[in-house]
Amino acid sequence: MAVPHTKTALKAMLLARGRRPTRLRGQHFLVDPNLVDAIVRSAGVGRDDCVLEVGTGSGILTDKLIGPAGCVVSLEIDRELLEMTRQARDWPAHAILLEADVLRRKHQLEPAVLERWRAERDARGLGSLLVVSNLPYSVATPFLANLLWEGVEARDVVVLVQREAAERFVAVPDTAAYGPMSVAVALLAEARILRRVPPQVFWPPPKVESAVLQLTPRDPARARELRAAGLQDLLRKGFAHRRKTLRKAFGAELLERAGLDPGARPAAVEPEGWVRLLRAGA
Repeated sequence: MAVPHTKTALKAMLLARGRRPTRLRGQHFLVDPNLVDAIVRSAGVGRDDCVLEVGTGSGILTDKLIGPAGCVVSLEIDRELLEMTRQARDWPAHAILLEADVLRRKHQLEPAVLERWRAERDARGLGSLLVVSNLPYSVATPFLANLLWEGVEARDVVVLVQREAAERFVAVPDTAAYGPMSVAVALLAEARILRRVPPQVFWPPPKVESAVLQLTPRDPARARELRAAGLQDLLRKGFAHRRKTLRKAFGAELLERAGLDPGARPAAVEPEGWVRLLRAGA
């Protein structure tokens, strides 16, 4: 047997088990081997990397990652699908396919997953943690947000996500997409969209475009410090009414101490302006 790398092979594997993609879980399987190769190349996967993959799916990306990587920890919450993928080929010892959810709750990663990922790295004497995934749309933003805010020491993150979500991650002030996630990324990572991806690379094809997003975390210690100080909660409060002025949420005196215009709207505030507002006592 072999991991399915085409739509025809994937359909055959699922049909043999009486399965179809599950709409409830938003399953859109990647069926473009060339894109998979490009993602692995973009991530610069090497023998010193312990890779975390969120969403094993059919195993098409996992199958490509295990060649260059020192270790791959791949997570899948669909038990039956995971069993099919485990049986699709003889997986080497450095491929760890787990039934697990990467999120404990909306605003927290699953600690057991992080512990296993780090333990596999340490047990093999590897040097770095790396995230490479075709992320399920529903988990993309909370997973990436928590990865940054919790200060996880990944050397790089290369993921396939919905294009709209990717644009929020790289948005700048005074644009419609700019929001709490944009601020977090600007403060905590380097971010860029590597390529746009049409729906046809998936089966079944989604109704939206996707994008390959790269995030390179800057300073995990600063991320943990800012989160502990309350910046994540401050951003939620500040953008809760993005069409209203900052004065409505924080008051003119506090804003003036932070050097911010009380008449400005949240989308006009530069990322470091939110840090100043936090330091001013917000």
